[in-house]
Amino acid sequence: MKAFEFWHPRLAEAPYYAALLLRCAAASLPPKYLAKANYALDHGELGLGSKYKTQLAFDQAYFPATELIDFDHDDLEQTYTEIERFVQAQQNQAILKPDIGAVGKGVIKLSALERPSSQLPELSGQYLLQAYCDLPDEFGIFFVRQHGNGRITGINRKHFPTVLGDGQSTLTQLAQRHERFTKNWQIFMQYQDGDAVLASGEERILSFIGSHTMGCKFTNDHQLITPSLTNAIDQFCAHQPGFNFGRLDVRVASEAHLQRGEFVVIEVNGVASLPTHMFDPDLSVQAAYRIFLQHAKLLVDIAAEHRHQPMALKSYSDLWRQAKANHTLLNQLHEQSMRKPQSS
Repeated sequence: MKAFEFWHPRLAEAPYYAALLLRCAAASLPPKYLAKANYALDHGELGLGSKYKTQLAFDQAYFPATELIDFDHDDLEQTYTEIERFVQAQQNQAILKPDIGAVGKGVIKLSALERPSSQLPELSGQYLLQAYCDLPDEFGIFFVRQHGNGRITGINRKHFPTVLGDGQSTLTQLAQRHERFTKNWQIFMQYQDGDAVLASGEERILSFIGSHTMGCKFTNDHQLITPSLTNAIDQFCAHQPGFNFGRLDVRVASEAHLQRGEFVVIEVNGVASLPTHMFDPDLSVQAAYRIFLQHAKLLVDIAAEHRHQPMALKSYSDLWRQAKANHTLLNQLHEQSMRKPQSS
């Protein structure tokens, strides 16, 4: 049987959404009021609005330097100059990711050694330009707050696709033999020398994108939760009382740093967040769905707690149209990101 983590997302998520609807009905809560769990964010950070606006709702000291870049105008040379200035100011690599981004689609890495015009395919829309955080370990931390009390409900470590050299195979051949390989790997393989032959036993991390659908393996690491980490996450979220349900993607120097509550936040995900620790391949399907459905209950309970918060919400038909438009656009941006960069 195909592993649960690789099921089609609509199939895997169907019981979750069914549970949400049933619990909303029991609580007399209109389903779109689920957004009120995160009443300070655009539709609760449902994945339809601006990731940049979501980030700005929190203390920026926790994030890498970030700017919003717009490719939808005539003066692209000015845009390239802004990007070049930013990357050089960070003295490192930088990341471009779509402002409507999700599941790692459309992410692009930039180097300070080359002009942006020589690294980028033809792009459209708005992107977050973010300093690349080179801390080695990445985790997803699920946070909920009920009646003023915040807690961590789960942690997943992100294991980036890695290959081991045999002294004969090229990097491309090794990648294609990896058990998690898909065509989506082009999004990060384009930054590797695919013809390189690794020495026998030489290890190479291929990816920089912490997404399950882009090749990362997620493991359930709830044992890493400590009082210090819980307090640090709660302190970060306390700056935004209108955020009560979601996942923080963080980078850390080591497990010990994580447990001490020392982290950099690279993204905040809201009511559309999945408790990604459930994708641990060692979990049974029953255990994974237990986690999933527990979070459905938490979302409804938290939204019901804040049901009287004022919030501008679109009609169901408008939400559906926007979701379809964003899905189409994000797939287009993803295809753009996997094209070979322009030649100088």
